[in-house]
Amino acid sequence: MYIGKILDPIHGTIKTTEIEKWIINQKLFNRLKRIKQNTLLNYVFPGANHTRFEHSIGVMYLADKIFEETNDNVTAARLKSEKYTLKHNFLSVIELVEQNSLNLDVVKQEVRLAALLHDVGHGPTSHKFDDFTINGAQLIEILKTENSFDEYLDRFNSFLSKTNSSGVSGLDRKIEHELVSVVFIIRLIKQLKSETKFNSESKKIIQLISIDNILKMIEPKFDPNYEIKFGKDIVTDYFNSIISSFPIDADRMDYLYRDSFFSGVKYGFYDLTRILNSLVPVNYDNRITLGIKSSGLDSVIRFIQSRNHLYNQVYFHKTNTSTNTMLDFVFRHLAEQSVMEEITDFEKYEDFYWKNSDEYFFNVTLKKILEKDGCKVCEDGCIENSVLDELMERRLWKRVYEKKLIIDNPRKFKYLKFNNEKLEQIKNELTIYL
Repeated sequence: MYIGKILDPIHGTIKTTEIEKWIINQKLFNRLKRIKQNTLLNYVFPGANHTRFEHSIGVMYLADKIFEETNDNVTAARLKSEKYTLKHNFLSVIELVEQNSLNLDVVKQEVRLAALLHDVGHGPTSHKFDDFTINGAQLIEILKTENSFDEYLDRFNSFLSKTNSSGVSGLDRKIEHELVSVVFIIRLIKQLKSETKFNSESKKIIQLISIDNILKMIEPKFDPNYEIKFGKDIVTDYFNSIISSFPIDADRMDYLYRDSFFSGVKYGFYDLTRILNSLVPVNYDNRITLGIKSSGLDSVIRFIQSRNHLYNQVYFHKTNTSTNTMLDFVFRHLAEQSVMEEITDFEKYEDFYWKNSDEYFFNVTLKKILEKDGCKVCEDGCIENSVLDELMERRLWKRVYEKKLIIDNPRKFKYLKFNNEKLEQIKNELTIYL
C-alpha cells in the first residue's frame, strides 16, 4: 500500500510505501542527496547538480513500471495468440508468483527496494572513489565488528578470495562500490526487520522480505550458488535485467532522461512508452529472462543511440574530460593511500560515508591526505595539491591534442586508460608539433 508521494521532475508523482519512506529517511540512503550523479559535470552544464538520491528513486519507479508492463504485455500477447494461433514462449512472472502461493506484494517490494538501493554504496565522487577505498581484507575485519554481518562473513570471504585476470585476490584489491552496496543493503534491511513502528500490512511484508533476493537482483556474482526461484523456474536473470543489464534497464533509462534534462540537452531522450510495451519475460528451459519483442527493436536501437550521443556530447565534453583528467591525476598519484586507513570498526566506516559528501571529501578529507606529513605522500613535490586547488577554483587544463583509441574489447579499457607505453607513444607523436 502506497502512503507517500514524491514529486519528481522526470517521472512526475512517484508513490512510496511505508517501507520505502523508512529506507529513504535513513542516514545511509539520505546521504546520497550530497553525492552528485556526475561529480563535476556542473562545471560545464550549470544545471547538472542532480544527485544519486533522486536518481535512485527514479530507478525504483522505472523498475516497478517494467515489472508491471512486462507482465501486462504477456497477457496481450496471449490474447493475440488465441486469435491468430501464434506460438510464443512468453511467461507471466506474476502468474508464477500466484501459482507458487507467493506474496505478490512482497515480490514487488523486493524489486523496488533493490532498485532504490542499487547505488547506496557510492562514495564521494561516485565511481572515482573506488580508487581510495579499503581493500577486501580490511572490509572483512570491519564487518566482523558488527553482528549484522555474522551470517554473511563466509560469503564475503568466498567472494573476495577470487582472483582477477591479473591474478590478484579481491582481499588485496580495493573494493568497488557494488560490494559496498551489498554491505549497506544488508545493514539497512536488517535494521528494517528489527523496527516495530509500522502498520500491520507493512509488518507482514517486512517479515517475508528476503535480503538474499534483493542482493541477487543487483549483484548476482556475490553469491553464485544462490538463485531466485519461483517453484521450478529460476527468475534471477529476469529481475537482474530489470535493474541493471546492458543494453537497457531501469538504471540506464533513468539516468539518460535525468542527465539530459538537468544538463539542458536533448540527446538522451527516447520513447519510454514504446520500450515498455516491447519488453516481455521469456522462458528458456525454466530460466526466465527479460526479452525484447522484434517490433520494439527500433526503439531499443534509438535508446542505445541516445546513450551514445549523450556520452559523446555531454560526458565526453572537452571541459568535463579536463575535470576528470585532473581528478585522475590527483587520484592516480595517491593510489596507494586510503582515506580509511584509521577505520577499524563498522560504526566509523558507516560514519565516514555519512560525513563525506562530494564537497567535504574535496575540501577536507582529500586535503588532509595531500598535506599529511608535509606532503611526503605526494610524488611530485605536492603538485597534486596544486592541481586539486586549480580544479576547485575551475582553473582547468586545456586540450592541446586529442587522439581517439578504438578498443575492440571492453576489458582492455582499464588497461589502456593509464597504459604508460601508449602514453609515451602519444607523447612522441606530439614532438613533431613542438
